[in-house]
Amino acid sequence: MTGVIPRRFRRAHSRTRSRGHTDQHVAVSDCERIRPGLIGQPSNTLSSLAFVLAAVPIARRAREGNSLAWAGVAASAALEGVGSMAYHGPGGRLAKAVHDAGLVALTATVATARLSERPLQVRPRAAALAVAAVTLHTLSRTGGPLCSCDSRLQGHAVFHVLAAAALVAAAPPRRPC
Repeated sequence: MTGVIPRRFRRAHSRTRSRGHTDQHVAVSDCERIRPGLIGQPSNTLSSLAFVLAAVPIARRAREGNSLAWAGVAASAALEGVGSMAYHGPGGRLAKAVHDAGLVALTATVATARLSERPLQVRPRAAALAVAAVTLHTLSRTGGPLCSCDSRLQGHAVFHVLAAAALVAAAPPRRPC
């Protein structure tokens, strides 16, 4: 991993353990400076809650439409939010495993839910939010043009919010009363 991160950023993304040994936090590539303590990246940790919050309206719409596929998306979004909080917070191998499992589950359940819709409906707002999220994610990585590791507003944190909003926008619309 250190080969990917430019040398000038490595120190900002390391934690010093006892006896002078240095550990690299699992979220080292997400730009925000790693801080000592339980929450390594405060902005990215807090913004991960967006996925948990997005699960609520998605679950409600799944229940309204009697859609098991969208219920799976809601559960996967909540899992990704919890995994992302662990990933950006304390970090570690288990946190990375939960984060990655949530991401894989979310990708699979969204694809399944969207492909199960008949007829398949285009949702331009979801597409625009997803494109904005991916673009920001790419440009705000460590060493990227929009990376500012000490900024309170982190590009990766905004990515979390945009991606969660894209999930809500991708869900079936609410049924009229």
